[in-house]
Amino acid sequence: TKNPWAFANAYYRAAHRQWDTIRKADVIQFLKEKQLIGRNNCTNGCRTTKLDDIIRLNELNFDKVHLASETGILNKLNLQCTSFDQVSMSNAEFSSVDLNGVSFDGAQLDNAKFDGSSLLCASFIGANLTGAQFSNSDMTGAKITEDQIKQASFHNVTMPSGKKSEAASPTTAKEPRIQTTTIKKTKISTTTSSSSSSTSTTSTTLSTPAVPKWTMTGNMTDTRAFHIASILTNGTVLVTGGIGSDGNPLNSAELYNPSTGTWAATGNMSVKRRFHTAFVLKNGLVLVAGGFDGAYVLNSAELHNPSTGTWTPTGNMSVKRRLHTVSTLANGLVLVAGGHNGDTTYHNSAELYNSSTDTWTTTANMSVGREYHTASTLADGKILVAGGSSSSSVSLNSAELYNPSTGTWTTTGSMNAARRSHTASRLANGSILVAGGFDGAYLNSAELYSPSTGTWTTTGRMNAARSTHTASRLANESVLVAGGFDGAYLNSAELYNPSTGTWTTVINMSIARSDHTASTLAYGEVLFTGGQNSGGYLNSAELY
Repeated sequence: TKNPWAFANAYYRAAHRQWDTIRKADVIQFLKEKQLIGRNNCTNGCRTTKLDDIIRLNELNFDKVHLASETGILNKLNLQCTSFDQVSMSNAEFSSVDLNGVSFDGAQLDNAKFDGSSLLCASFIGANLTGAQFSNSDMTGAKITEDQIKQASFHNVTMPSGKKSEAASPTTAKEPRIQTTTIKKTKISTTTSSSSSSTSTTSTTLSTPAVPKWTMTGNMTDTRAFHIASILTNGTVLVTGGIGSDGNPLNSAELYNPSTGTWAATGNMSVKRRFHTAFVLKNGLVLVAGGFDGAYVLNSAELHNPSTGTWTPTGNMSVKRRLHTVSTLANGLVLVAGGHNGDTTYHNSAELYNSSTDTWTTTANMSVGREYHTASTLADGKILVAGGSSSSSVSLNSAELYNPSTGTWTTTGSMNAARRSHTASRLANGSILVAGGFDGAYLNSAELYSPSTGTWTTTGRMNAARSTHTASRLANESVLVAGGFDGAYLNSAELYNPSTGTWTTVINMSIARSDHTASTLAYGEVLFTGGQNSGGYLNSAELY
């Protein structure tokens, strides 16, 4: 039932104690003891199982519920592999709780606190973690994106990559790394009644943000541009496809190890691809779909298994696509939208991939066909598609929203400027920052989408016009835009401050590049790989 509390009200009061003195956790325990709800035994390890007879608390409001094992209640209530999909648990507190394999997909966990809890292989796909605090916990193998890591703070936590977060206060965990200078001050105290004087020494520590810099790291094994980079659950970065030094698409793939700063080849894809999409699924596999093989646009898709380094074909999309977008939904399905078929068709169609069945099903069409657009996941789980092009000469300012609950698209406010080959970044407050792009001229304009009003407002302009650049949200909530093309290849970079709506230039990249990738690593560094410049296609990589 959607609301077991109403069902349990009279029953619980008569059998136990007064309703106004109990907590929701007590009700769950009571219902379990009466065998009115069951519990999944998590016999399949870390994989989340959702069966009809286990606890299904979908769509319930758990705001401010406090779950602490010290009460004795939670010692009896094993939450392993429970599904909390779409549940609102704002300000919840989990203290020393066993949450291995739990699914929080699409849940509202803003300002939630997890302390001393085990979160092995827990899933946070589509969850809102704004202001959440994780401390003294183990998140090995957890399904959590880099954007979500930026929303929350981590203190003495084993991250999904297996690395430990810094043992800093959760309230400062999202601040930039600091360099500390200790200054000795000498204080002289003098008295008139004595000729003697005394000196005492105090110590003051001044903390200043570390100076941002770019550092070259290991080169990729292949030169490539128009490739895709995906961060795996173990923290390594998988790069797939793209265009190589000879100008032809690649089927090769390779892995970047942040611990060593080196690259290693992994299994090749079954076909060559550029202009494809790649996405890490809830089960840890990587879904690659569509693209261009040098002769034909593709509808094929395949799965990379990080454990074996091998690729396996999966179901084909209903149509051939390149330059489409991919987004994960809170229900675990993957949405692919738009793109081009290589002939004359700009797709307005969209389809859904089900990783449980390895199949695609069509869903409602967008209002307009588009490629070179962006797709952003909003805090409420809807997908915002913005801009792009509907012909070789027409850039779009239109935007629309996909509702996973209804499978339909609705138009929303149009951008103030038409643009394609731009970037879109979700900020901590839930708004979407769109920057740069091309509309017949290269753009330095930027604007913000408000999900609550469905409207766009202009914000500060970048210092340089650019398209085919990258945008990365940093741990301090600023957005780093780097590289791109304005008629020449750019090595410049700048930061957007959401608090002031302004841009500030930072030190240039070591190498000018466009059509590259940017991946935010677990410890806040951003990895830039490949791309192209006036010297050709690149295999170099650098860290910000």
